[in-house]
Amino acid sequence: MSKPPPDPAAAPGKPPYPIPPAALRGMVLTLPRPQADAPEGAWQDVVQGGLDKLGELDPRDAIETMLAIQVIAASAAVLDAYRIAFEPGTTAAQALRQRANAAALTRAMGVAMRLLAQQRAIPAAPARDWGGVAVELAGAWQAAPARPAEAPRGGTAAEAEPETIVKWIDEIDDAELAIAVEQDRREKAGEPPLPTKGPKVLYRYKPEDYIRRFKPDERVARPYPGWENMTKPERREFFGYTYTGPVAPLEMLTPASRAAAAAGEE
Repeated sequence: MSKPPPDPAAAPGKPPYPIPPAALRGMVLTLPRPQADAPEGAWQDVVQGGLDKLGELDPRDAIETMLAIQVIAASAAVLDAYRIAFEPGTTAAQALRQRANAAALTRAMGVAMRLLAQQRAIPAAPARDWGGVAVELAGAWQAAPARPAEAPRGGTAAEAEPETIVKWIDEIDDAELAIAVEQDRREKAGEPPLPTKGPKVLYRYKPEDYIRRFKPDERVARPYPGWENMTKPERREFFGYTYTGPVAPLEMLTPASRAAAAAGEE
């Protein structure tokens, strides 16, 4: 049987907690950046808005500070995802993905809010004396080899966005398949290509795809004279009928069919 959460009114109040500058800097780096040409006051307004939210959440220890900053960061990320979803150049698939990201971030923010409320209800604990262990650990950490810096993702602008990309036809959805068919038709007809944004998309079959092994039957190009205008051997040859197994006895046929079968016409 689970125990009920502690009563916040019964728990002793926690003293104010001086938030470390490193934690404040980490919070500021999660906020939406103003435009590069924005005035200095715009940057200060964004920072002040984050500080006001942090002040309303009023964290009283390190854990509460961590959860409060997560709430502020998730809130900023939700707004950014919704902004991208409703931009004019965003495709339907991208908008759907961004709205799903915003929904997931909203759930994460709700979880952080509940954890913050639970942490606040826990009675205050006496401060632990760590002695000089922080200095020793910091020195060992500084002496440890750093992780190699990653190469810039995408490199130059030309590498980040190539002129053409290839998509396999058997891996696209019906909507993009219609675009591929229309693109192929325009290319064969000598018409202008479809207007697109970003790199040109080339729709191709995979090297091992069945379409590369397919060979059309030359007989399909012949005109169909009609079933009633062909004899049995002609129908067999026209339709590629190669069955040589057992057949029904002639006694089951009508006299006219027997005569046609004897003459090779059925």
